[in-house]
Amino acid sequence: MIKISSITGLGVFVLLVASPFMSISRDWKSYILMLAGVAIIVLSFMIRKELHKVIKFVHGIEEVKSDTYVENNPQ
Repeated sequence: MIKISSITGLGVFVLLVASPFMSISRDWKSYILMLAGVAIIVLSFMIRKELHKVIKFVHGIEEVKSDTYVENNPQ
C-alpha cells in the first residue's frame, strides 16, 4: 500500500514541479523530473513483482523445487 501511495505522491510532486508557476530553473526541473520518473519506474516494477506473487498464491501455483541429493557409493 505504501508503494501505491508513493506513486500518487510522486505524481502530485511532478505536477507541481512541472507547472509554470514554480520558480525553478529549467535545468533543475529536468533533473527533478528525471529522478521522479526513475523512482516511478522502480516502484511500478516492485508493485508488479508483488502482484505476480499474489496471483501465483491465489491460483495455487507453487514453485517447483527440484533439489535432489545423490550419494555415490562405489561398491
